[in-house]
Amino acid sequence: MNPGVVAARAFEVPDTPGVRFHHMVTVSLGGTGTISHLINNTGGPPNSGNNVANLVNYP
Repeated sequence: MNPGVVAARAFEVPDTPGVRFHHMVTVSLGGTGTISHLINNTGGPPNSGNNVANLVNYP
C-alpha cells in the first residue's frame, strides 16, 4: 500500500431515505493507495492482508 495516495471514500451518496446499498466491496488493485471509508463515512479501510473492504448494508 502507498499511504501517500488516499481517497476519503469509495462511494459518496446522498444521505436521504431510500438510498440503500447491500454487499458492497472495494478492492485495491495492485495494492496502491488507501480508502478511508466505503460509503460516505461508513465502513472502514480495506485490511492490509488482502486489500479488500466489505460493507453488508448501508445505512
